[in-house]
Amino acid sequence: MDQDQLREIIEKGESETVEFKENFDKEAIETTGAFANTKGGNIFIGVSDKGKMIGVQLRKEPVNSWVNQIIQSTDPQIIPEIEVDAVDGKNVVIILIKEFPIKPVLVKGRCFRRVGTSNRMMTPSEISEMHLYSIRLSWDVFPVEGKSIKDIDMKKVRAYIRASHKTGRRKIADTPFEVLKKLEFVNEDKITWAALLIFGKEPQRPLLQSAVHCGRFKKDKTVIIDDLMIETDLISQVDEVMKFIIRHLSVRYEFEGKPRRKEI
Repeated sequence: MDQDQLREIIEKGESETVEFKENFDKEAIETTGAFANTKGGNIFIGVSDKGKMIGVQLRKEPVNSWVNQIIQSTDPQIIPEIEVDAVDGKNVVIILIKEFPIKPVLVKGRCFRRVGTSNRMMTPSEISEMHLYSIRLSWDVFPVEGKSIKDIDMKKVRAYIRASHKTGRRKIADTPFEVLKKLEFVNEDKITWAALLIFGKEPQRPLLQSAVHCGRFKKDKTVIIDDLMIETDLISQVDEVMKFIIRHLSVRYEFEGKPRRKEI
């Protein structure tokens, strides 16, 4: 990295992918994990939080020690790239961290992710979700404990079959139960979270966060003109949200001498 590039980055300040540290410390190691769990990034050692060039005493042993500390503190192990540049006679060590393919990366048993210009420790649910996402799985493929095929509304499944026939995309000759099995929504009488969200009788009973809250505000954003909480399956939610939006769209009519008016 040449001096002009380095100055430009420092002038822009810290970001989701840039961290300044006057010295290498435990927070710098935590940042390596946070970068690895997010989008990757660069740690500039020898630069203050305000972007002031401090510089570091450059010796081969300390830099190698930093690399070893990062490797020993992370699981899976992060092997950083190190770059040393000089600006105005002051040395800056840049620790380059790539986004890790299988997440999360632990730093001494804890998980961090980058949020804006800071590192935030992750909750157990965030850790689980990040891991599933990184291995191309999702929580909704797993069975719902305490729920069974009885919690599925078969009328909704039949409506899905009719809609498939109507659009011509799929010709389904199977029974509703067989459709659920082919979609991998049910396995040995256990239903998945996806099945509950799409065809469930009461999806919001275990998943309160799956409701959709619609509101229309005046321009000052403090007065609510209309309010609607939509608690149903995902397919019906899409329809209800569109109805809410259309209800509040401005419509005008133009008469051009034709039998039918023009709606805009």
